[in-house]
Amino acid sequence: MPQDTNTIIDRLCKLFPATFDRQTPKPLKIGVGPELLALAGVHPALADLSPADLRQVIKVYTRRFRYRQALAAGGPRYDLDGQPAGEVTPEQQAQAQAPRKKTAGPPSSLASSAAAPVLSPEERHALLKDVIAMAIPGKLDVTLKIHQLPQAKPASSGTMLFAVEADGRVVVVEMRNKQWNMLKNAAESYPQWVAAITGKLGEAIDGGFRLEKLGIQVFEKKAKPDTDTATAPAPATAEPAVASAPAPAPAPAPALKTASALGYTKMTLKGRVTPKTEA
Repeated sequence: MPQDTNTIIDRLCKLFPATFDRQTPKPLKIGVGPELLALAGVHPALADLSPADLRQVIKVYTRRFRYRQALAAGGPRYDLDGQPAGEVTPEQQAQAQAPRKKTAGPPSSLASSAAAPVLSPEERHALLKDVIAMAIPGKLDVTLKIHQLPQAKPASSGTMLFAVEADGRVVVVEMRNKQWNMLKNAAESYPQWVAAITGKLGEAIDGGFRLEKLGIQVFEKKAKPDTDTATAPAPATAEPAVASAPAPAPAPAPALKTASALGYTKMTLKGRVTPKTEA
């Protein structure tokens, strides 16, 4: 395309002011597309455009947020001269009110990005107002984390005042003495600690805001074990300085005396008596 889509839309708004308008668009007549495409390269104001250029511009224009709002409102459609030509049907109104479906394909493709609706600053402002009008009730809590005792000054007989800079903004905290003592005890008792201070977004100040209706929790941070020490091999066991004496050999078992040594008669296998011989 010789020019971007927004520039061509501006040209159509000047050429057909009774039909095309960014701020207050009107529903276009069914069939106005072919009539407009026939002017591409013929009308002096559209001489440098092709039918494909105008087809893409019409697609973008009719997908814009304000144009869909005009369709959803219903009423007459208009031709290129700004004259009523047909009505928006209830089905077309319902289709315009339905949420847009995401188109298939990668979001980074040139075709999908060119066909996506382009909002002007005025349209974005109007869209923001519409969204704010539809806001639902909710609850906002702000959590501030600190790991060191801040410098504070007494704000009253029962409160301490200090400030914390977080993410480029200054947060002013007025804390009751009981809560302040929790921070002091943590700083005195723990080598490492963290305090989670939760509250409501309060009055805006220069460069930040006040944190109100506080709640506080303090946690001790355990030091991580040294991986070198934890994985170091155990030292070898030292050899004793003096060698131990060898264990004494066991004494031999006493020999058993035989029947002949005891003077008993020796029996044969057949039960006959064998005369004892003299030694």
